Amino acid sequence: MATLSTTRNFLARLLGRRAGASAQVAPNPRVVALEATGVFDRTRYLQQYPDVADSGADPLVHYAERGGLEGRSPCEYFDGAYYLATNPDVAAAGTNPLLHFCEFGWRESRHPTREFDVDWYAATHLGDSAGVLNPLIHYLTTGRARGLQVRAVLEPRVQEIYQSGAFDPDYYLANCPGAADSGMDPADHYLKHGAAQGCNPSPMFNTRYYLKNNTDVARAGFNPLLHFCRSGWKELRNPSAQFDVWWYWSTHMDPACDMHNPLAHYRATGAALGLDTRPPAPPPQLPGSGHRHPAGAAVRRVCLYAGYDPDGVIDEHVVDYLRELSRHADVYYLADCDMQPGELDKIADYTRAAWAERHGEYDFGSYSRLARQKVGWDEIERYDELILANDSCYLLRDLQHVFSKMDQRACDWWGMQATKGIAATRHNPRNRFLEPIPVDTVRSALLGGFEREYCYDFLVGSYFVVYRRPVIGDAQFRRLLDTVVAQESKRTLILKYEIGLTRYLIAKGFAFDTFVEYLYPFHPIYSNWYFRLLEEGFPFLKRYFLSDNHYRVPALADWKARILRKVPGADVDRIGRNLERVTDPDKLHASLNVGTARAFSDEADDVVPEELLDNQQFLAADQRSPKYGDWWAFPVCAFTGVFSGNERALFEHVKDDPAIRKIVLSRGQPVAVDGSNVEVVPLQSPRGQYLLMRSGNIFIKHSPTRNLLFPVAGELHNLINLWHGIPFKRIGYASLDMQDNRRAIAREHLKCRAVISSSKVDSMAMASAFYPLSFGEVWPTGLPRNDFILRDLERLPQDLKAESARLEAMLDGRKLVLFMPTFRNGQEDGYYHFTEREIDQLDDWLKRNDAVLGLREHMADSARTYTRLLSRLSPLDLADAHFPNVEILYRVSSALITDYSSSFIDYMLTGKPAISFAYDYDLYRSIERGAFYDLDFVFPGPVCYSFAQLSQALESLFEPRSPVQAATLEWKRRMFFDHLDDGSSARVADRVKQLTDLHGLGQQNIAIGI
Repeated sequence: MATLSTTRNFLARLLGRRAGASAQVAPNPRVVALEATGVFDRTRYLQQYPDVADSGADPLVHYAERGGLEGRSPCEYFDGAYYLATNPDVAAAGTNPLLHFCEFGWRESRHPTREFDVDWYAATHLGDSAGVLNPLIHYLTTGRARGLQVRAVLEPRVQEIYQSGAFDPDYYLANCPGAADSGMDPADHYLKHGAAQGCNPSPMFNTRYYLKNNTDVARAGFNPLLHFCRSGWKELRNPSAQFDVWWYWSTHMDPACDMHNPLAHYRATGAALGLDTRPPAPPPQLPGSGHRHPAGAAVRRVCLYAGYDPDGVIDEHVVDYLRELSRHADVYYLADCDMQPGELDKIADYTRAAWAERHGEYDFGSYSRLARQKVGWDEIERYDELILANDSCYLLRDLQHVFSKMDQRACDWWGMQATKGIAATRHNPRNRFLEPIPVDTVRSALLGGFEREYCYDFLVGSYFVVYRRPVIGDAQFRRLLDTVVAQESKRTLILKYEIGLTRYLIAKGFAFDTFVEYLYPFHPIYSNWYFRLLEEGFPFLKRYFLSDNHYRVPALADWKARILRKVPGADVDRIGRNLERVTDPDKLHASLNVGTARAFSDEADDVVPEELLDNQQFLAADQRSPKYGDWWAFPVCAFTGVFSGNERALFEHVKDDPAIRKIVLSRGQPVAVDGSNVEVVPLQSPRGQYLLMRSGNIFIKHSPTRNLLFPVAGELHNLINLWHGIPFKRIGYASLDMQDNRRAIAREHLKCRAVISSSKVDSMAMASAFYPLSFGEVWPTGLPRNDFILRDLERLPQDLKAESARLEAMLDGRKLVLFMPTFRNGQEDGYYHFTEREIDQLDDWLKRNDAVLGLREHMADSARTYTRLLSRLSPLDLADAHFPNVEILYRVSSALITDYSSSFIDYMLTGKPAISFAYDYDLYRSIERGAFYDLDFVFPGPVCYSFAQLSQALESLFEPRSPVQAATLEWKRRMFFDHLDDGSSARVADRVKQLTDLHGLGQQNIAIGI
């Protein structure tokens, strides 16, 4: 900060270098110093400030004594108010702003006004004299006369982009349309326009890619490059598919230093040197590849063991673990905590050396310190294998079988089991596999695909991992382990070290293996798959599985009994004592009792609330409520409030089963059903909420949100989507008119455990419509409602038989021709407008064929256009309100006319004739939803594109089919129906029971992190 003495020093230097200047210091050094700058403009000052002119004061004296501190401007391109506002330290010190600028400010990149960027001027015009000549003084005394340009100070965000080093202005101007012609600064243009247009700020930063893969950034409206430069690179978010942040950082920079943006480093240095920006494609690893220990030779192992205890003690389960490890390896122990006196003595017999020091770098920090400081690589390389292990596990059985098995196998490194996915990537479709995959298949066929994902998330668990001589001797492996530092989040710790080491070794061709011979879905050690691992000899129990249960696995309270069934003799009581000591009791209780009655801390929680819960209250209550696999909930149709279709047919199949509690959740319309253990209750009622939260299996026909109204947790219930037909038109994720809403649709689908289909062909359509559910989560059971089409009339429910009799009476012997148009987004404007002449023709045809038109418009259609247009034909009103069960209409009718309604597919079961009136097919396919199939290929009758064609087709509608036509119908029917019986409801019920019995409740792929 400029003081009086520094001002005098500045004055002396200034006077000394000005020709003819007196060396005598004036009584008022500020006046003399300001005069000596040579830039104070007396005339301009008096013109700008009439009050000074009127006072008769010397303008320079006025500025020196008062004007400077008042923020007045002493010359062109110096705004005193701006300078003081942007430099509050100058204002607080009471220093004259122009003098401060001339002595210090310009050297410190403090700009004299918003319109003059000192750094840009110096870099552009001063050359080697930059840093020697004051840019403002140069401009006012020399540059202006020479016509040199000045540039305004950029806004802070623009400056930040330039200072980041990640922005390439030349590349941007050449590749962003309109940027060069705009006259705007390139970075400013990117901030205000380019990012929104999807333009890229540099060759290695892809704007659209970054936003697509970082939806939190997109939702928050952050500029992607700014986000990346501020925090994204430190969180290992990749800027493009061509640049992997951690690979570049850990390979070409100091992995322990987070001061330099890797992308900026690449632009400044790496590109010119040709440094690689992502790992090479990993070579396939064939079975038997890798290092093999010499036959018959004893394997010498060293173990680096990481410990931690919140109370500073070495627990008895750790002593047991170290005792067992010492039978197979020389053990070195380091605890990331301070230990109470005498605690390390407990393990003296089982370790070569033991230390305790708080470093805050977690297990990898202990591994690193042991390798580089406590033990040393020179000692480690004497061994055949290096084990990294920690006390996050309880040992359930000895390790002899583990080492005996792995000693016989060729590999460069191995672990207990592999995992695909972390919590942040739980929605990745590649992580949604349902069945275990052989590790041999992973090694030989899948590793390359893992590299192509945005976030590499394949890992071999670091809680127990073993490296053999080829890896121990690898310099980069040592470097990565040596440079472990504390991380701000557990996620970056996992990505850098646990996943990072796995990825590095695979990319470099080091062959890996695992004791567990399968890659199980997602995080098996934290899910119900864990108990399957025990059957394979897995020797550990992760404490976090029980203490935190972060993937909400239901009903773990009986963990002791479940473990003892797999590992008789395991000391589960000792484990229980440690759990109770190190875990908050309320947290432990909640973790072990997710989705059970024991989750309640107070019996008062398990009562029907007096008032309807809001969404937040419902979410909390759903987490606490017990879930019962034998409680089946059947919400009625969200559009009509009617209990019909697939859910009704399934209900009818199980209604008399006393072991299943059936809960029908109504919505305004009365529901009359019978059966054993059946309750009908309004969905929007306290009791409806209470029953819904406790129902283990819930059957919906639309989306979960539309059907259930309340935010039911898919990870705690089995949401089975029965849908409401076999789709011809594209629906859901595949629908053309839903492309802008795909993420929301995918989130809805992820709540479902399964969706049903009618055939293998239909399964492919449903899998694409219900993405990201996989093909394996589509059950080709057949649609339960079709049982009502194929079953004998006498076996139908009473209300359906009554509907059939009522419709037969209305027909009075006439043929019923169903007209069932599909739903149109355009409503009234989307439907065909029959002319009076065309209506006359239809009327004549109906009379000649002793037929009546039955009109059933779509349940979501509010326009009711055909009801009005065809009123002269006196059509029967067959709406849901009068005939809720469409299957009765199919049974009683003689023929079907539709456009693109998927009703024609179900109608094939009847074997009766059908016509498609596809008057706007091309328009509908391209503008509305689109179709899964070509209409001419799959429709079981004539497709008419004009009324004239429709009229012609009607004339032969009731003629017998030829043998070729009959064979064609049968072929098309087999395409859509794997089952031509009335057993679809039974097949669905069996699948639900099997799912519940074998895999429990809850969307398992979500419950374990997907």
